[in-house]
Amino acid sequence: MIGGIGDLRAAETILNQQVILNSNDGTPLAGTLTIPANITFKIPGVVLIQGSGPTDRDGNQPPVLRPDLLRQIADALAQNGIASLRYDKRGMHANASHRPANLEDYKTFFAWERFIDDAFAAYNFLRGQGIVDADKVGLLGHSEGGLIVLDLASRLRGTETPRALVLASTAGRKIDLVIREQLERLLTEQKATPAQRRYFVAANDRVLKAIAETGEVPSDVPPGLAGLYPAYIGPFLQSELRLDPVALAQGFSGPVLLLQGDADRQISPKYDALALDRALRERSNDDHALLMLPRTSHNLKRLQSDEDPGIEGDIDPGILSQLSEWLLKKLSP
Repeated sequence: MIGGIGDLRAAETILNQQVILNSNDGTPLAGTLTIPANITFKIPGVVLIQGSGPTDRDGNQPPVLRPDLLRQIADALAQNGIASLRYDKRGMHANASHRPANLEDYKTFFAWERFIDDAFAAYNFLRGQGIVDADKVGLLGHSEGGLIVLDLASRLRGTETPRALVLASTAGRKIDLVIREQLERLLTEQKATPAQRRYFVAANDRVLKAIAETGEVPSDVPPGLAGLYPAYIGPFLQSELRLDPVALAQGFSGPVLLLQGDADRQISPKYDALALDRALRERSNDDHALLMLPRTSHNLKRLQSDEDPGIEGDIDPGILSQLSEWLLKKLSP
């Protein structure tokens, strides 16, 4: 169901349409369909999927974090003749009213497979738009969204296979290794003592091991880690912990673009991006590219100084131009 036309940007060259799509379990998902204005022929399209946490369709976590990552990408794609669809996560932001009233239902409602269903619903929705060529639709995922893209693509081998994938700041290792590395860096930044480091790293490893084995968050999570592991997150993390990004990437036969900032402090350029790069090169008839972005952050923002966290500001126009050019070439060969 398409709602009213939203705001016009870039001298009325872009239309943002507010839409509602329904996931496999009937959960409504509010989103934005961004298209070029005054188009009379079918064009390629891309579903944009955000990263972890309470991130909205634009790539923000208001009121604190506003990278505006996916909104900027959507605008750039539309200016280059590519439609895109992005949506708020289930139970969050514009979808908050559909969150279950019972906390116990969160385990099912927020299970990993539900997020895969949501991405599939968005993919089908975009392919069904009259302006979009259903055979020229790809997926772009940022950070954890890249893992959703890889998992969904592996489930769609055949007639529904996405034409191309873009993995932006996406893990190339299993998620427990990435979480451990992120925790160790945080402890270093907080100037934790060696004893504190050993305690929290060991506790984190124990919690993740229990979740992987049982799908339940143990009751004795230390207070310092409680924010990472709410009680309902067990089924979600158990499924995510099983994912092997390298194997999933190798299993996709189409074009893949890796976007990675060399100053990313959350996903390692060396251990993640290069692992995916090596895996993709081993495919028969490989068609992929690695765009390693100098002095660029996890949110694809060019750092203005050594102290700049790279969260806010505009994505470098050169990055958006290369992304659009690659997608046009691969979606419409």
